[in-house]
Amino acid sequence: MIVMQHGAGMDDWVRDVADQLAQAGFLAVAADVWSGTGPGGGGLDSFQFVDDAMKASARITPEETMKRFKAAREYALKLPQANGKTASLGFCAGGGNSFRFAGEVPELNGAVVFYGGPPDDAVMEKILSPVIGFYGENDVRVTAAVEPTAAKMRTMGKMYEPHIYPKTTHSFVLFQEVGGNPAAVKDAWPRAIAFLKKQLAGD
Repeated sequence: MIVMQHGAGMDDWVRDVADQLAQAGFLAVAADVWSGTGPGGGGLDSFQFVDDAMKASARITPEETMKRFKAAREYALKLPQANGKTASLGFCAGGGNSFRFAGEVPELNGAVVFYGGPPDDAVMEKILSPVIGFYGENDVRVTAAVEPTAAKMRTMGKMYEPHIYPKTTHSFVLFQEVGGNPAAVKDAWPRAIAFLKKQLAGD
């Protein structure tokens, strides 16, 4: 299972998410797609300030990002514990990347999208795996695309299960104490885990 970093990069929070997924029984690979952009060829940890890291990360194009996540998936499939099935999960920018990854890698078995935007129609057409998404009602910029995306996915014959939580913000898994975020996390995270267990179960 490929864990995709949020807008702030591969920070301790994303690593903690990967650890939590590992504790739930998944083979979780958290790929630092900003690797090589920092001083001395480092990643996020090599920068003094996150703002500098984000500016440098602009050199990593969306196409290069997908290439790096594909490499992470190939690495994961070669691990002795792998069962041949793969999924992606991401937050914010990583959520959008997870959605796109399902089209870029049609062999994927499932994609989990936390408050990320959809890919363009050409990529969406290539999606074969189920996609589940989690969104905050107050996150208007992202959530406004959910219903149009659901309609497109239905028209294309794709499996897309969106959940929009009332009084809930963007990044509600990170900011768990705001507004309706606690209730959203309480519902969304077990749903994500159940989805992944179903999609990644061995034959």
